[in-house]
Amino acid sequence: MSSHCVPSAANTTSVPAMLRVDSQEPLITRAARFLGEHFREPVTIQDLADHLSYSASHLTRTFTRVVGASPMRYLAARRFQEAKYLLAAERLDVLQACHEVGYSSVGTFSRRFVADVGLAPGEFRRAADRVCETELVAVSLWIPQTVARVRVRLDIPPEMRRGLGEAPYQWIGTFATPVPCGPPVTGTLRRGIAEVELPVHPAGPWLLATLTPSSADVGELLWPGTPFVARHPVPVTGAEKTIMLPLRAARSWEYPLLVALPALHPRI
Repeated sequence: MSSHCVPSAANTTSVPAMLRVDSQEPLITRAARFLGEHFREPVTIQDLADHLSYSASHLTRTFTRVVGASPMRYLAARRFQEAKYLLAAERLDVLQACHEVGYSSVGTFSRRFVADVGLAPGEFRRAADRVCETELVAVSLWIPQTVARVRVRLDIPPEMRRGLGEAPYQWIGTFATPVPCGPPVTGTLRRGIAEVELPVHPAGPWLLATLTPSSADVGELLWPGTPFVARHPVPVTGAEKTIMLPLRAARSWEYPLLVALPALHPRI
């Protein structure tokens, strides 16, 4: 995984604040909206700070504490989320998609796309075609010789459960960072809602779940706009027996679900 995805010490010690948004949500919402509206432009942290009338250092600390990634890391994520759509739905080639989302170097774009999404841009487009044509099978990403285990189940509101259909796509897994940046460390992808048991490994302490309706098309599977997500607010240590994750719709400012989990399924 590239270094730009690695959490800082602040991420690992103060992450409970990620879900305690409270008074900071208006600021974070405004920042995310600006970045979402200007991701095709060469935006800097100073541009964002000037727009919001905050110091760059204060804005970076606050944004990182709440979102789990820095503003510039979030900007890159928004670019890659759009690039996934352009590659798979609009059928742009890699060079066109690169320039459309604000990158001037195809090499830089491709390297960072691989690090965050898990596939090279061209490979992602082929994988999207495969997802359209093939029924996804249940897969698990497991780490041999991992002793600690944790059982994970989802707490799903009744009104949300009704809209998921009979056999939604369920992913529950762990990542190296508080946000789903890069391929998962462990996890399971399956049809239907079920409690799962996961290995706990120091390389992937951050627990994330997502559910996609059984009627989902390829766009909802690979570049979801407002996915149903559940995140554990602190690193998993292995001391937990069972973790209940409340499922909810992702907030407008949350870090996009970049990693193409269904497209990775032959690999994981």
